[in-house]
Amino acid sequence: MLVETRAREAGPRVERIEQGGQVFWIKRPEKLDLRYRLQKGNPETSFRRERQAYHDMNAVQAPVPQVVADGPDFLVLPDCGKDLRRRLGDAGDTGEGRDLLLNASQSLGAFHALGFAHGRPSPKDMCLVDDQVLLLDFERYQAKNNTLKGQARDLVIFAFNVAANSAHMRGSLDEAMAVYRSSAPEGAWPLAQQTCRRLRWVDWVTKPIQRRAGNKSREFKAIPFVLELFRTHA
Repeated sequence: MLVETRAREAGPRVERIEQGGQVFWIKRPEKLDLRYRLQKGNPETSFRRERQAYHDMNAVQAPVPQVVADGPDFLVLPDCGKDLRRRLGDAGDTGEGRDLLLNASQSLGAFHALGFAHGRPSPKDMCLVDDQVLLLDFERYQAKNNTLKGQARDLVIFAFNVAANSAHMRGSLDEAMAVYRSSAPEGAWPLAQQTCRRLRWVDWVTKPIQRRAGNKSREFKAIPFVLELFRTHA
């Protein structure tokens, strides 16, 4: 009740609060001026979509955090610890990192099997709770994308984010894709492959940037790896 009372009060968009030895996060609609509203869209609409997403997903026990409390302009979620990108970085190229990545892939497949699409899945939008990877951050979620096409796009984005931001885990992505396929709906993988075939031109036009030294071009350097990842499997 104390957490919900605080959530109903004015505060920052994202607020950490501790109560009874537990940590919670309060999310509120983002406050944007006209310029950013034109760029990013209506934040109240995005907030309502995310709030509804959690309710729909909790109702079918999807691998997402359980809502603690919510209202028209606030959402309270439990703290889930370090995000998976940080955990993968801490684990390095070890068996622990591999297990985390396979766990994440299985959860994404199970999430898709329930009919949902995340919108922009990334290890930084995942957490490990009671030995299960949960997905969070549904600001990009839209129910109209809950299709095989949306799920295929999710998978490509997830693999790309791993390859770009946790490059030491690339060696485990083959196995991770196999784990995903074992729990995902039939048809998502072939559509992901089609998506990558259509994006071959992106590799060609970004070659000059890929050749640049340094970490700033890491996302461009991940492009050929991901396209090959989806090309080489039946």
